[in-house]
Amino acid sequence: MPALEYFMGTVSTSITNTPVTTAGSTSSTFKGSSAYSSDFQNIIDRSVAIATLPISLLSNQQSALAGQSKELTALDTKFSALQTAVKNIGTALSGSSFKTDVSKKDTVGVTVSDGAREGVYSINVKDIGAYESTLSAKNWDVADAVPGKPNTFTLVIGNQNYSVTGANNSAQSVVDAINSKYGNLVQATTVNVASGDTRISLKSATLGRTTLDLLQLPSEATASGLQQQATAGYATSRTGATWNASGSAAATYTLVLGGDQHEFTPTSNSAADVASQINSQYGSQVRATVVDLGTSGSPDLRISLQSVTAGALNGSSVLDLKKSGGASLQTQQVAATSRTSVAWNGAADPEGSRSTYNLVAGGTKYSFTPSDNSAASVAEALNSMFGAQVLATVVDFGTSNNPDLRISMQSRGGSSTTFDLQKTTATHFQNEQTQGALASYEMNSSGVTSTSKSRSITISDGVTAHLTGISGDAPATTAPVDITVTRSTSAVDTALTAFTDAYNAAIDEVDTQRGQDAGALAGQSVVSQLAGLLSSISTFSTAGQVSGLKSIGLDLQTNGHLIYTSFQFMAADIMSSISVTSFLGSAAGGGFLKNATDVLGKIEDPTTGLLKTSATDLKSQITRITDTIAKKQSQVDALQIRLQNQMAVSDALIAAMEQKSSYFSSMFSAQETANRMYQ
Repeated sequence: MPALEYFMGTVSTSITNTPVTTAGSTSSTFKGSSAYSSDFQNIIDRSVAIATLPISLLSNQQSALAGQSKELTALDTKFSALQTAVKNIGTALSGSSFKTDVSKKDTVGVTVSDGAREGVYSINVKDIGAYESTLSAKNWDVADAVPGKPNTFTLVIGNQNYSVTGANNSAQSVVDAINSKYGNLVQATTVNVASGDTRISLKSATLGRTTLDLLQLPSEATASGLQQQATAGYATSRTGATWNASGSAAATYTLVLGGDQHEFTPTSNSAADVASQINSQYGSQVRATVVDLGTSGSPDLRISLQSVTAGALNGSSVLDLKKSGGASLQTQQVAATSRTSVAWNGAADPEGSRSTYNLVAGGTKYSFTPSDNSAASVAEALNSMFGAQVLATVVDFGTSNNPDLRISMQSRGGSSTTFDLQKTTATHFQNEQTQGALASYEMNSSGVTSTSKSRSITISDGVTAHLTGISGDAPATTAPVDITVTRSTSAVDTALTAFTDAYNAAIDEVDTQRGQDAGALAGQSVVSQLAGLLSSISTFSTAGQVSGLKSIGLDLQTNGHLIYTSFQFMAADIMSSISVTSFLGSAAGGGFLKNATDVLGKIEDPTTGLLKTSATDLKSQITRITDTIAKKQSQVDALQIRLQNQMAVSDALIAAMEQKSSYFSSMFSAQETANRMYQ
């Protein structure tokens, strides 16, 4: 046997006797011209099969992960349904499931929203209040201050000034500009009073007395300062607590003026008499003013002391009061650095005019418009609007028969900021039509009269009363309106039935991944975690008359299922609807729904939920494996092409050798034949 034939035969036998299983690669038949081309094909197939083995393993892993992903999707469907069922219980407990009964529907309307509870209320509506309204005094016809350019008007709401510029000076343009920028504060309307007489009506958005006006400032307004600055400051103090006027006989007080002390005895211990006595005896050095920090119903009187001249008094800036040699009554305050230079002019504005003011704090101007020009109104406006920066106090330097009122200003922050007041007289357009008033009412015969800027009153969580009339005939108004709020039992019953079905379906789906015939998620920690979370829903308990699910008809069985008994729930609800509602709670407020919502959030939250993160992790693993398979398949394909090329070269070489061998064999055979012929 020729050596080449022997060698190739040995290789062929070896390849043929070795079993090979291929996967993942499409074999391309090698077609050679030598006698051993089939052997070369076997070599290629075997090499490719060996290289494909890792791909087979990865494909198996990919299939297993795909099965787990499918099971997670099935679980997600069940738990999502359970989450919806829990939300529906909350909906059944919300305002839409409540009914209301009102004894006088023409006086009070009631709406119920989330957070409501069953209850009985009574409300005595004493006044439904009124919205402040004003109307232009005459036909709106305002010329351009600058030809071809719309004017900028000042809208006054309360003490606050707002700038308004319409597309032009027409009533409609001004109204549109007001509603566009300040519609939450005031409603502006054009009113055709008569032919050729169009006016602007302003109505406050809230109940109560306020100022509503439109002003036009002079085009070249020059406002002069009203205050005199005092760098050294006027010493100031105020009683640290509500003034104590007790005592049948007037006490002897000690007045501390800097380094000097003076004793005096007023007519009585009242704040007014003490302040009057101080002003009478020591008014050339200090002025005493009674200030009320409380309300009309609950006054809080204090005595404020302020030095007449700036700087220290007798070597000190302390202003103090002591009663009968007792402890200090005054708290020393930041010195006032600004005071009106002359007696305050509180005269009313002439018809068609209105004064508006600027507070100049340092280099910044703040505009405001008080209800009138009195010192008290200006100081009140300053304190209500700019109280974080400045404290304004009215100080009387005159007598009861001949007052000399000044406005004194102190820095709230203790800074060296200078304060000034500027007054400008503007043209005003509006006249008051309706005087605003707050709504007033009394709840459950409590004896406490409350007021509101709105006719919609929250009388309990989720329960709003809308006032439409007074309770009784004026002026008595003493007949209360009864309000009863009840909840529908059937809506909650239906929701609990659906919850039971959804819970049991979730339990069954989890159980398919446990036990002898467990699904693709067998042995995965997510299964035990889900089972534990479900258990925390069905075993929830709390203190109270209704303490657990069994109390409302939801009984947990040994197989993990819940059985719902509708009659038991209805009995519990009839016995104590408030207890049932309290136990169930709300998704945000507590109780069973809060617990169930939080638990299901741990499962279903799109970012951090157990099922969502597990599904995302599986998806990432599948993607990585898919990418790895593709990469390895490319490597196998490249190997196959390389082997085919190599085998083609070898086959061509063998074919050439076979051709030469055939040539020489033929030649030798012919020579041998010839030799026999010549023998």
